[in-house]
Amino acid sequence: MLHKLKNFVTTGLLLAFFVYLIFGAVIFHALESPAEEKMRIEFWEFKRNLSRRWQNMLTQEELQGMLDLLFKAQSWGLHPDSTEEKSSRKRWGMDGALGFSGALLTTIGYGHFAPVTNAGKAFCVAYATLGIPLTALTVSAIAERMRNFSRFLAKKISEKRPQWNRQTVERSCNAGRVVVGMVVFFVIPTWMVHIVEDWTYGDSFYFVFITLSSVGFGDYVTGERIDREYSVNLVFYRVFILLWTGFGMAFLGMVFTMMSKALK
Repeated sequence: MLHKLKNFVTTGLLLAFFVYLIFGAVIFHALESPAEEKMRIEFWEFKRNLSRRWQNMLTQEELQGMLDLLFKAQSWGLHPDSTEEKSSRKRWGMDGALGFSGALLTTIGYGHFAPVTNAGKAFCVAYATLGIPLTALTVSAIAERMRNFSRFLAKKISEKRPQWNRQTVERSCNAGRVVVGMVVFFVIPTWMVHIVEDWTYGDSFYFVFITLSSVGFGDYVTGERIDREYSVNLVFYRVFILLWTGFGMAFLGMVFTMMSKALK
């Protein structure tokens, strides 16, 4: 009977997952497709105007080559206002390489830039093959320490207040752990990112959640503002973001585990 019930629950969860997946696709399509279409229309109009204006000076192939070079330069972090005298920060400077390594090991994969050389791609595969399991074990160990601390705290409280219900104490400790974790890993980082990156609070919180959930779309990445002079050391900033990401992912994983157990 219990086996059949588990099969039923698993089937129900699979159906719920696919329904939720389709629901998300429909909503995202409805919200984002009009903006994308508007941008495409503006781009084609810009290209037509540019072609008409320069048709006596540039061939269609030369114009296309110029646009391709501009897009490629932007993907490498070069701002349109860059000059040889005042260039944008290099994507693969030490701070950028550190940020890429952190995104790779935590499987966030922002996707805003990637290795282009064959040697870089080969090393990326080898580095990730060893590093991702190591990171997963580390994050899992951190999450376990967090759970153990909560149990330890509940045990100590129960010993000092034996008249209190043990189950209530454990639930209170779990709730307190979640509240403190939300402040430490969500509220404070949102405020810090807002200050350093000059993003809105909404965009900052969006970045924090997308990063800690290891989704990492790449639309918001710390330390990558090519139009901004940072007032902090970018290497130390990257290290802080990496540490926050590791501990924050452990916390969020712990919360998701608690939610999963509560639903069983």
